[in-house]
Amino acid sequence: MSSRQNSRNMNANGFGDDVRVASFFTISAILTVILVCVWVLAPPADIGVAEGQLAPNIVSEAYAGGTWSEFELYDNIDMTWSEGDEGDWIFLLFIDTDCPHCYDAGDEHSNYYSQHGSNVKFFTIATELQISGHSSSRTEVVDFRDKNPNSGCKSDRADCQDRPGNPHDWPYVDDLDRNIADDYDLPGTPFYLLLSPDGIVAWNSGQSQGEDPGAAIQRVMGVSA
Repeated sequence: MSSRQNSRNMNANGFGDDVRVASFFTISAILTVILVCVWVLAPPADIGVAEGQLAPNIVSEAYAGGTWSEFELYDNIDMTWSEGDEGDWIFLLFIDTDCPHCYDAGDEHSNYYSQHGSNVKFFTIATELQISGHSSSRTEVVDFRDKNPNSGCKSDRADCQDRPGNPHDWPYVDDLDRNIADDYDLPGTPFYLLLSPDGIVAWNSGQSQGEDPGAAIQRVMGVSA
């Protein structure tokens, strides 16, 4: 083969390589523009605790018997859910083990779970109110949940084993550092939120004062007790 022929082949191969490189950068540029447009045009998620908003994510550790393990709220929701689809509703109960109202509501919480636990995922968020005499711990949270002997409940005025209601068979999430309480603008305890399967707040006890949480679950989900 002559040197002139070799030169023509090399030029052809080089031209083909240039075309492929140019095509790659062109396609990459187009995809980048599309992704930027989607990001700019897509409405940001309306995150908050008011009815109709997407509940803030919760990342912590939870106790459901045995040991504490990693917990993330968004692992339990389905962003693609639409009304009429099957899915897991979520009931969030915010409590403080030193809160007398939370202590006394232990039996009500047991009743809510007994009535709706088969249709709704329950998660108790155990936080610590910034009130004198409120000083909890993971040990106290466990003993409050399981009704174990511990004289520290209700600001050292009651034993956890005497808490009204049964031992609670659903997860308790650690919020002793108040990160969740701050994200949720917690007004006090007890405080309740019912989330639809896509994480949207369907009922907020602060917006519906006077309505029993159990009755709210029944009304919003359209289920019988």
